[in-house]
Amino acid sequence: MKFDEKARVEEAEIASIQWYGIPPPHEAPALTLLSTTSWDSMVKPLPLAPKATRIQTCAEYLSGTLRSLGLNVFVYLLQHFLGIGIDEIPKKAFRRDRVMAFCRAMIHVLPFIVALGEVTINWRGYYIGANIDALNYLQFTAKLHEMAMQSSLAVIVFAYMRHVVFNGDALPVGAMLSGLHLTQISYLWSMELWGVALSSIPFRRKLSVMSIIVVAVLLASTVGPSSAILMIPNLNYWPAGSTQIWMNITAADLWPSKLDGSVVPEYCSQAPDTSNVCPSSEWHALSDYLSLANGILPPSFQGPYSMSPYSIQLTGQGSQRQLIIQHHIYENQSAPYDLAAAQATTQQGAVADALSATSSLWAVALQSSDSPFFDQRDVVQSIVADNYQPYTLASCGADVIRGSTDDRPVAFPIPPGSSPEMLSAADVTDSLLQMLAILHPTLTREEILDTPGSKSDYRLRWVELPTRPFHGSAIGAVILQPTTNDTQGILVCNVAAGWGSSSMNMSSSPAVSGTGVASSSIYDPDRTLPQANDYSQRIAESVVTFGYPLFPQRPVSISESWARYLNPTIPTMNTTVINALMGNKMALRGDATSANIILAGLVANALSRTGLGSQLQGELRTIFNPTLNASLPDGEYWFAGTGDVFTVDPLASEDWVKLRVDTSVEGYAFGIDGIAAKLTAAVLLIYCALVLAHLLYAAISGISSTSWDSVTEFLVLAVNSAPSMRVRNTCAGIQHMGVFRLPVRVLTSKATDGEEDHLGLVFGAVDEATAKRCRVQENRDYGTMLRDGEDVLRDERGSTCRCRVPTTFFPDGER
Repeated sequence: MKFDEKARVEEAEIASIQWYGIPPPHEAPALTLLSTTSWDSMVKPLPLAPKATRIQTCAEYLSGTLRSLGLNVFVYLLQHFLGIGIDEIPKKAFRRDRVMAFCRAMIHVLPFIVALGEVTINWRGYYIGANIDALNYLQFTAKLHEMAMQSSLAVIVFAYMRHVVFNGDALPVGAMLSGLHLTQISYLWSMELWGVALSSIPFRRKLSVMSIIVVAVLLASTVGPSSAILMIPNLNYWPAGSTQIWMNITAADLWPSKLDGSVVPEYCSQAPDTSNVCPSSEWHALSDYLSLANGILPPSFQGPYSMSPYSIQLTGQGSQRQLIIQHHIYENQSAPYDLAAAQATTQQGAVADALSATSSLWAVALQSSDSPFFDQRDVVQSIVADNYQPYTLASCGADVIRGSTDDRPVAFPIPPGSSPEMLSAADVTDSLLQMLAILHPTLTREEILDTPGSKSDYRLRWVELPTRPFHGSAIGAVILQPTTNDTQGILVCNVAAGWGSSSMNMSSSPAVSGTGVASSSIYDPDRTLPQANDYSQRIAESVVTFGYPLFPQRPVSISESWARYLNPTIPTMNTTVINALMGNKMALRGDATSANIILAGLVANALSRTGLGSQLQGELRTIFNPTLNASLPDGEYWFAGTGDVFTVDPLASEDWVKLRVDTSVEGYAFGIDGIAAKLTAAVLLIYCALVLAHLLYAAISGISSTSWDSVTEFLVLAVNSAPSMRVRNTCAGIQHMGVFRLPVRVLTSKATDGEEDHLGLVFGAVDEATAKRCRVQENRDYGTMLRDGEDVLRDERGSTCRCRVPTTFFPDGER
């Protein structure tokens, strides 16, 4: 391509560029307009006075700051205010000035501080309260922060590309404007980026360019959601203190493996009792359960769609608990088990009372501090380790006694999940049970007929089952059904029981003490301990699958002397507990299902009342409150979770049960909770590390630049560069990757001596020595243009080297 210099404009309009201290155009000295074969010389600004120089320097710093923040329109307004012209003057592409580098780095300061602050406050945790009014404003702020971080990332990418240019090295064409595509995830599979990957630049430089672009694109796509997640407080349960508590009872007494009647008061042989500590206390809760099960659906639906309540409430001396009963949960079992087997569990009463007392003290401790925990939606006290509660399983099968001379042995069913030892001894010989069963070695049917009570009532006979072969069974039971003849229908039942590891949670009124409501869930000690604030994983659920010896971990053996207290007489009704409960049986489920539910519930309720006489122990750490003129629990110490608020004698408490209580409050708070929050924090930390590395480079080198960071500036640079045959046929677009693979440099050029140096794009291969000599210099003004049709390179010593435009499009092998 050639240009006819004779057709060039003979007269050029040259305006003097006005910076502060330079006379306006009408007062400037006359300029000589040259019309030669070389480019016209640009008029140099007049020397500035010292005061004008200082003002100019300050204006440059201010302009650099505004330009770095993308406020170019304010740069124009500043120039207009200072009387500066609107024409372009020669300017520095790179500047070594730490003050200017600091000014140009201002775009990173705010997003960096906000991102680091978000990570810090969430990592340390900060509770706000039950409600937050500025939630919508925070969402808007998060969006602004995202835009600021994306602009910051673009500046970092352009700074790295300029660093390559400053060293005289080549960049692929596809990487020159990569900073403008960071918000487009599709840039990762665009021809521009793949052109970088397939370019011929050195591998290390290619790897660094690819790395900075890919990391910046991924960060630009994720910093926004990450900032929003960490900036907007979460409504969740958050830690609000932790302490250990002591109960004046041993673990063997609280969770005994053998239950004997000698520890039960004799008055417990009659019901109701007023102490609430007898094994049969609150037996009427089971009657309520059966009544609810009978009336929960209309009669026409009860057959095929019968349902039962999930749990019923039990009351302790200072707490409320849930007795959870489930039946027909083994209907998918392939083995001939009792498909109607019932399971039951409830929280240990003594532990629930101690937890309720701790909850009340925590509420009082709020009065002794200015803690934000006073403003919350819910308070939950939790015990997540070293706690057990009873789990029971009852399985009954129907059989018959044929008169008083029936000396056949009694067969007891095998509950689902029984031990392999019990399964190996299973036998159904001479039994009407339609399930796996084991014959009792000594008990005969005629002995069952001697059970006290009227034949018109349901009667209960407890039977101790030998460990072998009934391994895992707690006790057996035989329920005699009402009869009017010699043939006696019976329900033969096997009851399994044990102490299973469980967490206990108590939700109470936020700001006042009172009776807490306990709930629990299965806790597996072989798994990682749940976090104290992870209340969502510790809701009231107890879907138990018995599987000895895995669960429950501590089997229980029950003696007949203790079991008899589960079926006391009721003087006011002139009957027994079992007859009252079976009389309220589930109408459409049959006697066996009702018996399963009743026995499992009775045993679970009775086991949960062991150790009810124990109490919370220890001297409470207090602080004097002058407003209330009273000593209150030290709330600040408790809420910080730095130590125990109870102090006990080490010798006296050596065998006491010790439990850790964690407190959680529901409300809005900043915190790293869950994998998503941790990943978002990692994203912002990577962004902060990238910004910090860029700031350190700028502070150490002092080099900064704002050149060519927009499409317009790069377009003008390309227009003012010598044409290259390597980019032929691209005026209407680019369809192939070859152009994006081309190496391109920004090098200095000069047509003739006495003119300002010029910068231009040079495509294709340039020897390293020439590239190093003609690289862009720091603190040097560049401005004039080249002759048409030639690349003129000039090194820093002033020598000139002319490079003709290549006549081929690609070197060999680079098509």
